[in-house]
Amino acid sequence: MASSALIRQLTEQPLVRDLPVDAAQAVLALRYCILCRRSERDPMPELERRWGNILAARRYRLVVEAIGHCWPEPFAVAPPCCPRLSFDEALLADMAGAAGRGDRARFDRLTSEMLGGDAREMIFVALENFLRARAPGRV
Repeated sequence: MASSALIRQLTEQPLVRDLPVDAAQAVLALRYCILCRRSERDPMPELERRWGNILAARRYRLVVEAIGHCWPEPFAVAPPCCPRLSFDEALLADMAGAAGRGDRARFDRLTSEMLGGDAREMIFVALENFLRARAPGRV
């Protein structure tokens, strides 16, 4: 394999459309929350409308707060219209997938180099609670 092809393969970020639904929802909702924060707007009404569930919206707000509190550097978020994920968004998508499956071991493998145990616990529980609230039939 040519070195340029290898570099492209290692640096190319996934497309939002290729993510599982829960992971894509988590990434796009984070983009929306960041956009709202920058324009001093409340994201809750749109999140509630999107999921048809105030509990899911509230729990997602806790996910955003946990990430904001625990992330070691500013979280890199792509613009809302960008089809590709930032590296942080790709990690969030993988974290959401692990939390959705209750796979704490995978979640810890993904995040242990950058987050301490308490931070991992906080984000894992927040994601797990959000995904549980988003489950169909949940009010």
